[in-house]
Amino acid sequence: MGEGPGSRNRSAGISQDRRSQTERIRDELRRQILRAELPPGGVVIETGLAQQYGVSKTPVREALQLLAVEGLVTVLPRKGYMVTSLSYQDIREVMDLRLLLEPPLFAAAARNVNADLVVELRDHMARQFAADADLGARVDAAAGFHLACVRASRNGRAVGIVERLTNEVCRLHHLVPGIEDHIRSDDERAAHEAVSDAIAAGDASRAETAIRDHLLESNATMIREYFTGTPMGSR
Repeated sequence: MGEGPGSRNRSAGISQDRRSQTERIRDELRRQILRAELPPGGVVIETGLAQQYGVSKTPVREALQLLAVEGLVTVLPRKGYMVTSLSYQDIREVMDLRLLLEPPLFAAAARNVNADLVVELRDHMARQFAADADLGARVDAAAGFHLACVRASRNGRAVGIVERLTNEVCRLHHLVPGIEDHIRSDDERAAHEAVSDAIAAGDASRAETAIRDHLLESNATMIREYFTGTPMGSR
């Protein structure tokens, strides 16, 4: 006899439940990595995580494999997974790629601007510079500002690439204490306002210049703080 509808429905339900578990665990582990709650060089083991989340090892393994694709963990054969380090070379590569990708994408965002995008950018800025915002909220809002512009470029492939680069920058903010001052600084606010104003005006050339200047300035700050501070897992 073939598999009946009830059996197929149960199988689909189990599959969906496992996907939900996998996504939940992936999202939580990603959050912990990006906020340096799981520090670079730290080792996580499937069995321990399965016990922690009260699930089988399968969704844990799938979540870790997804994070490995994102470059946030690396496989240690027969040992577990290690949270990836963030070396000076890693930071340079991230910065170089952002400088290549974001200026033309922000120019495209200006050409595609609409009222919803302007409101979204202003909302991200309000949350980033709110007086009572903590570091996590500021970093999330700054990342949201950049990604909103990239999404507005209507280049779907670029969104995934820039999101991964932005994740590394978010992690750096939590790893290097001195950078926290920059993300709430007048320079940061002025840079985001210049980008937002250019996009709101539909001025592609000005938006491209504004984001390039912003990236150059923030990159210089991150490099300076990286060497004057003591980032975890960087050596």
